[in-house]
Amino acid sequence: MKFASEAIGIRLIETVTSGLYDGNLNCLREYVQNGIDAGAKNIEISFENGDQNLIIQDDGSGMNKFELENKALGIGVSDKTEEDAGWRGIGIWSGVPICQRIVIITKKCDDKKFRIQINNDALRNEYMSNRPVLDILSNATGEIEELPLGNDESFENDHYTIVRLESILYNQKNIFNKDDIHSYLSSVVPAPFDAKQFELATEIDKWLNEKGVKYPSVNINFYGRIFRPPYKSDIFFKGFIQKEFIVGDKLIAVGWFLTANKNEKLDKPNGGVYFKKKGFTLGDENLVLRQYSGTYHPWQYGEIHIISRELRENAARNNFEYNNRIVQTFLANVEEYIRQLEIQNHYQSDRIAANQIKKAQKYLENEDLQSAEKLADKIKRRLNKSARFPVEPSLKIMQPLIDSKFEQDKKEFSILETKINEIKSTTRGRKKDFLLNTVINNLFKPVRDNVTKLSSKGRLYPEISITEAVKEILEKKTGLKFTKNEIFELSKAAYGWTDVVGNNTPILRIDKTKDQHNRRFGVMVYTFYDLFVNLCKHEKGNDSFNWFENAPEEEREILVAEMYAVIDLIYRLIDKSEKSQP
Repeated sequence: MKFASEAIGIRLIETVTSGLYDGNLNCLREYVQNGIDAGAKNIEISFENGDQNLIIQDDGSGMNKFELENKALGIGVSDKTEEDAGWRGIGIWSGVPICQRIVIITKKCDDKKFRIQINNDALRNEYMSNRPVLDILSNATGEIEELPLGNDESFENDHYTIVRLESILYNQKNIFNKDDIHSYLSSVVPAPFDAKQFELATEIDKWLNEKGVKYPSVNINFYGRIFRPPYKSDIFFKGFIQKEFIVGDKLIAVGWFLTANKNEKLDKPNGGVYFKKKGFTLGDENLVLRQYSGTYHPWQYGEIHIISRELRENAARNNFEYNNRIVQTFLANVEEYIRQLEIQNHYQSDRIAANQIKKAQKYLENEDLQSAEKLADKIKRRLNKSARFPVEPSLKIMQPLIDSKFEQDKKEFSILETKINEIKSTTRGRKKDFLLNTVINNLFKPVRDNVTKLSSKGRLYPEISITEAVKEILEKKTGLKFTKNEIFELSKAAYGWTDVVGNNTPILRIDKTKDQHNRRFGVMVYTFYDLFVNLCKHEKGNDSFNWFENAPEEEREILVAEMYAVIDLIYRLIDKSEKSQP
């Protein structure tokens, strides 16, 4: 069937231009591709007249009048092969949604200089028209003009193409700004590494070249030379993973990967894994990760370079054409490889704790010992946990690097633990001193006077003198004196006990109504004397005194403070006791 021009509507242009791409900045890729396919060694991109016009100029072979009219302006017509970066035949028209006019100026060696202009507004005004598309295109596209050579131009030697996107539309200016254009170019076009910032640049370039990856040798400038990421070296382990993707017996693609030396997400521009073909990025970092359905921690930066002709990108260059089994098998291999990278990330997560160690150190700097100690316990469990490394052979280079970092972290953690223990010990000492001094300072004066007579060392042992004040007040209140077993005899006489349910009349009473309470108190007086003083005096080194002698130093000092508090309580209760009435 033969189609008439009337059967093709202007919306074909809309589909081919704005509808073809998932982002209007992609027109820059088309113009860069055209320059590279024309053999350009330098491509200069810049704004003119503020941000009104965007200029893309290359030093490629340029075009003669025939090529400009029949090839560059053709839609879906191209004599390029898949060996070229761009081969869809739509590059020039990709700027239609961006601006009011596209102006092309071009020159070949030994040829004239030509200019042509496309009126994009005229095309947009006809989007809803049913006029024949050829009429609309002819009306919107000016005639090819011959331009005079500039003063510094040579008919024989000069060659170039300039694409001018003039009067960028208002609704495109938020996209076509310097920052976004620079970010886009550095991540999409075939730019080199910056070897001054990225230490592995030369080594990776050499490996890619050995594997047959064709990378155009072109300088792309946009207010400075464009380099592709990564732009740092110190955030990665010092080594790169090398992976060959083979389907059947054919090498389909090769990939290289870097791994973060900290357990944290790598953000753009130094994070992400990208498909590349002829140096151009296919899709974005999500295209690679979409092949894997599980959870992946983005701790890698990498590129997977397509080598096989059988892996073709779609027209929008944001995915593959799923036209053969090789594509499906390759992407299944990519999925499995991402899974292996995630296993490596789990191994690294279990072995490396640098971030948490620094966090714990920060807690200590802020005198938050409790949080530091809690986090240290968590780190210790992690570092003692067994971990499984992935079976993927290409990842083996990473195991000694991760393990070496693991040993460094263990040393750092040991220093952290020592620091925590030192602070805990000092803090405990301060707390113990504070507790003991607080108790002593708040004792009833007669009790305090007896305790403060003791040396610092003497205060830490329940010698007989600590109950001297109790003996004295009992003697004073009862009017009795004994030369042996004073506390025993005094407490019995004072509170009338021979046993807890005895019948003796007490001399002193803390309870005027129930003598059994007085007797029990008297027993308590002697019980504590017996427990504190007699055991210390007669049972040192025996099992009966283990509760005190075998206690840790910190606990023993707390026990002494509590003894003083008990003796003080006994003294105060005795002081408040009244003489029994006859």
